[in-house]
Amino acid sequence: MDITNPYLPLASLKKDILEGKEDGKNIRIERAARPDLHKTFKIGKQTVEALVVEDREYEDGQVKEVALDYFAQSDEGTVYYLGEDVDTYKEGKVVGHSGAWLLGKDTQKAGVLMPARPKVGDRFKSEDVSKTITEEDEVVSASETVTTPAGTYHNCLKIKEKFPDGAIEYKWFAPEIGCVKEAGDVLLKSHEIRKAAN
Repeated sequence: MDITNPYLPLASLKKDILEGKEDGKNIRIERAARPDLHKTFKIGKQTVEALVVEDREYEDGQVKEVALDYFAQSDEGTVYYLGEDVDTYKEGKVVGHSGAWLLGKDTQKAGVLMPARPKVGDRFKSEDVSKTITEEDEVVSASETVTTPAGTYHNCLKIKEKFPDGAIEYKWFAPEIGCVKEAGDVLLKSHEIRKAAN
């Protein structure tokens, strides 16, 4: 499943590392494509193989959450979110699966993670599962400059995320790179792409 949306080019992702502070805690996110893992979903009459991305989140050096996220892209370029399997950790042990959901099991509505041609004012829901698992997103800028340890990126999208409890967070996406800043001051530290097969 090739995901080639300019703001979310997951097909070429090998591994991203983001680091920074959120609520006074040191945060590290390791985001890696997992082409070795396979998961299929039924969308209408089609069977779709999702692209699997693993997110490992650390807080003050301790693993906090490991999620397998499932994505697919439509022909015109919209990236859909098909669900996630989540393990939450405390002191090195799995203590729950908060936030986990799958299309076809928990909801019949795929989330929209990134429109094909995002523009300021676009609104969409990346999660629309239940009263507690929902997220409303809005493109608030398409001309941001973001400086990170991995580089300075221009013409970035800034997306506002609103959660069920009213909390608001922002994420920034750079063309041809993907997410370069999120949740407070968590910034892209390194970006590895997979080499194209000859």
